[in-house]
Amino acid sequence: MGIETGSKVRRIVTTHNDLKSGLLLEDEQELIAGFASNARTIWQHEKYPAELATKDAAEGKVHIYASGSLIRVVDFPANSQGHNHRTLSLDYGIILDGEMELVLEDGSRSIARAGDIVVQQATIHQWNNLSDRAARVVFVLMPSVAPEKDGRELGEEGYPENIRPTWRKDW
Repeated sequence: MGIETGSKVRRIVTTHNDLKSGLLLEDEQELIAGFASNARTIWQHEKYPAELATKDAAEGKVHIYASGSLIRVVDFPANSQGHNHRTLSLDYGIILDGEMELVLEDGSRSIARAGDIVVQQATIHQWNNLSDRAARVVFVLMPSVAPEKDGRELGEEGYPENIRPTWRKDW
């Protein structure tokens, strides 16, 4: 276990037991195949301030981001190319292992290496792994306001409707 691509992720979650601190979960998580990468949502919550969970808050939920926050580990295969997409979220991407190319709508490109942190603000973006080895990235996502261009609100695009958050329609 560790930060290396392909390894399991060890998750330790605390809780309150009879007014004392304790462990809710301590386990190892395998990443799951999907979207041309392997990924696992480690934890999420649905509101601010965050609700304190008494069970696994990530279990069985599949959507791109939550109405509170979400933390996910993603392993990108070597020599892989992502797709352009926009989520209405503020994303922190922490490169743990390997390197990734971030491509933006205006053609800007930046290489993010292990130890780098990317702050992605609801932009159309794409992640590519141009190297001969896999890369591991931790993403923390929080909902954001929709960006505007020429007085028009820009929406989500580039990923399947069935994993888009349904609660956004109520905003």
